[in-house]
Amino acid sequence: MFFWMMLASLMGIVMFGNLYEKTKPQENFIAPVYQAMALSMYQQHVSAEYGYLDAMRIDAEQSRAYFNSAADGIVPLAITENGQISGGQEGNGNTVFQYIQGRLPSTYKPQNGTRSYLFCIDKNQQTTVTCGNETDVVKYIITIRAIPPRYDGADKMTALRAVSDATGNSRFVGMLQKATEPLSAATSSTGKVVTQHQPLGSAYYILSSGIAPVTSVYIPNFVACNFPLSEGTVLGDSLDQRSYLVALSLVAGLEPGENLPAGTPGLCTAVSF
Repeated sequence: MFFWMMLASLMGIVMFGNLYEKTKPQENFIAPVYQAMALSMYQQHVSAEYGYLDAMRIDAEQSRAYFNSAADGIVPLAITENGQISGGQEGNGNTVFQYIQGRLPSTYKPQNGTRSYLFCIDKNQQTTVTCGNETDVVKYIITIRAIPPRYDGADKMTALRAVSDATGNSRFVGMLQKATEPLSAATSSTGKVVTQHQPLGSAYYILSSGIAPVTSVYIPNFVACNFPLSEGTVLGDSLDQRSYLVALSLVAGLEPGENLPAGTPGLCTAVSF
């Protein structure tokens, strides 16, 4: 009898343990995944930014030559595929990547599909330009990673809190989210323009935990339409099908209080309203 009582107790413990695993709150599963994705992307983005600055400081001439080699102003910095980070197939002559690689922390774990680019955008967003034009070009470093389909659609607040925790509550890192209308310059009650360093006319902003859309960071429509993805596609082709994590840094081109003009509306279907 004692044996059967012990066996029944053991079976009860095992069944209770399995039941608990099945009924755990969603954040127990979702939060670690989003934290890992966000941290890896953020580490690559920060390394790309500091590597860019190192390259311009240590070897400005060769670095400028590489940046200017892209006729469309879209320059690969670091791309992670097949478990490895590199300068990207598009940038076999990427002389800047060595500086980016030197900035990667020892804890960095590459995640496939994480792509970092330097975007040089004409101030009027009317034509493509090279990065060599120092007077009418705004420069951004942008890193994007698609959220795997199995985790896309998870509880958004849980995911955003995880991203925020992994990136030190940065408002420059989060999920791409389409706004309800194009971004316009906001003014205060005194008539002073309070929107600063924003790309006007933009359709997508960075959704971050605890940040309202009116104070969120927006990405230029030129980026939303033309950011290169794998297999020859661009972000504008996939925004209605996938969700993305994004990190953005303004490098140069805007004066204090200046915004990037709206440019051509409806640059691609993804940014149309």
